[in-house]
Formats: sequence, structure tokens, C-alpha cells
Amino acid sequence: MSKAGGKCALGLAVALAVILATSGGCRRPRGTAYEGYAFVAAAGSSSLAVVDLASFSVVRQIRLHSRPAQVLSDPDRGALYVMSEGGPAGLSVIDAARLELKRSMWLAEKPVRVRLAAGSQRLYALDGKAQLLKALDLEKMAVGGEVRLGAPPVDFDLSPDARWAAVSLASGEVAVVNLAEWKTTAAIRVGGEPGAVAVRFDGRQAFVANRKDRNIAVIDLAAGRLLAYLPLDARPEALRFKPDGGELFVSGGDANVVVIVSAYRDEIDQPMLAGAEPRDIAITRDNRLLFVANSAANTVTVMNIDERRVLASVPVGEEPHRVALTPDDQYALVLNRKSGDVAVIRTAALPRGRDWLQPLFTMIPVGSEPVDLAIQPR
Repeated sequence: MSKAGGKCALGLAVALAVILATSGGCRRPRGTAYEGYAFVAAAGSSSLAVVDLASFSVVRQIRLHSRPAQVLSDPDRGALYVMSEGGPAGLSVIDAARLELKRSMWLAEKPVRVRLAAGSQRLYALDGKAQLLKALDLEKMAVGGEVRLGAPPVDFDLSPDARWAAVSLASGEVAVVNLAEWKTTAAIRVGGEPGAVAVRFDGRQAFVANRKDRNIAVIDLAAGRLLAYLPLDARPEALRFKPDGGELFVSGGDANVVVIVSAYRDEIDQPMLAGAEPRDIAITRDNRLLFVANSAANTVTVMNIDERRVLASVPVGEEPHRVALTPDDQYALVLNRKSGDVAVIRTAALPRGRDWLQPLFTMIPVGSEPVDLAIQPR
């Protein structure tokens, strides 16, 4: 090659490098660190693993006095609340700044589920053995009210203003509780085996998964009456509203699908195919992406909500059953119950058009049988 030709080739190479560097080509921006922690409850280890989401490493293992079942984040108080399977340490309070156990206390004879009321100082809990819904005053750490339910509770949800609670019962009913007066205003028969409950964002209606009858029961909370049954071709498991509140997503555990329900028109859209035994669901804050943990397939299905299509099926660990997104939507964290780890998926690496990068970012061992997690900023 002549000197002139060599200079020309070199010039073209430099120009191409500059174009790729300035345009980004097919490359995606690197993920930035999320300054916060994931607190992972490991039932088999009776511990709470603290995962630093900037370094993606476990920085602390907090020992608990009994097997944990659920974790709630309370950033306003700089605390987390861990519900266990019962006993004198049924509720553990974690100091989120010091990353240590602050106190443990009795919560219920058989704790089933806990929820925090937004903007309130109350934590609400179901007691399966005593058949109670009760409130715990978080300032006084004392019971602030309770109501007897008449049957073992399964799940519940609160209206955003904490005026109403809808509680699914093993008797096949849903109890509607007025939390201002602490009384049950209605007990509505919905069918066999009611499960998950989700209250609409305006607080007017509750949606209840009926696993045996394979439908969703819609309940008017103020009127205390059944409005409709929405038939499904699947056993409903998890219920998740989009952040804008317009649609409810239902994982169909035995049909390998996700069913989309219109929250205001009581209509059902065409189901979207997921993986084997879909369980938990997470949705990005921009209402664009849906993540489904498929417990029997060891995968997470990622869907574009607007286009109603699958973007990716991401292999994760063994028996994924819980998925959560960091508040900036950069990472999806997937709990793998059998393999005892957390899979981290980078949302920016998911396919868009012809682009494709490996979305599984890393795997983090957290302890035996992880069951729940909560994400909280530093």
C-alpha cells in the first residue's frame, strides 16, 4: 500500500472511531449506581441480608430471632419492619442507617400479612389464629385498634387514605372493614379460595383473586357489595396495578400467562404468554415494562406493556418467586428461593429494536430460602 493510501485508510479509521464514539453506535450507557440497599429476608437462615446496590454485594447479615416471612420499608422513619412466623419476635424493627436490629416484639399469634398505611404512623397486621385485623402505632409501639374477622384471613389491602381494608378470608368471603370505626361493614361471599387483594388507587373498589373459581371478584367498598366477577382462563396469583392505576395485571399460575384487567371498565384484555408458573409481577414507573417471575421455568419474562409483546426471557436462579425494581428503574431484583440468591437484571440491556445486550448483570448469594425483599435509599 502506498503512503497516500495508508494515510487515507488511517484517516477513515479515525473518522469511523469518532463517529462511533460520539453517536454511541449500538452501545447503551452504562448503568449508574443506585445509592441504597436491598434488605432480603432469608427464611432458611433466619436472617436479613443487606445488599449494597452500589457495589452489588452483601455488606451485612442481620440475625433474626425467628424465620422471616415479609419485609416492609419505612424510609420516613429510617426503619424496616420484618414480619416473622410468630412468637415473641413476630415483628423485628431494623435501623436502616446502622444496619442493625433495633428491637423485636410480639405481633400476633400467627402473623399472616403486614402493610403500612401511606403517610400514617400505623402498621396493619393480620392474625391468622386469632382471626384479627389489628393496627400497631409505630410511635408508641402499641396496638392502636383491632377487629375480629370471623374466619382465618388470607390477604388484605388498604385504601390509600387508610379508611377501608378489604380482607380475603378462608371461608370464601371478603370482609370490608371501616378502619376509622374499627368495625366490619360487610362480609361478601365471593366463592372458593379467595387469595390476593388489591384496592384501586381511588379507594373505591377492591379486586380479589379467586383461585378455585378462576376469576377476579370486584367489590364496592363503601357500599359493601359485589359488583362483578371477571372470568379468567387461569388461576390468579399475584395482582399488581400499573403505577398510573389504569390496568391491573394478574399472574395466571397454572396457565403460564399474565392477564390484563381494565381497572375502570371491568374488561379483560387478551392474556400474554409468560413462563411456567408465573408468580410475582413488577412494573416500571413509566408504565412501559412488565417483569414476571416464572417459578417453574427459572426465568423472568419481560414484556412491553403498550405493545403487548414479550421482549425477553431472562434465565435467573432456581425457583424465582419475587421481583422488585429499584426506584430509578435501572435494575430488577429477582429472589430465587431454591438457589438462595438474588438475580440482578439491567433494564437498559433489554432489547430495543435490533439492539441486544445480556440483561442478567450478576447473581448475589443472600442465604437459604429468600422469601421477600424491600429496597430503601441510604
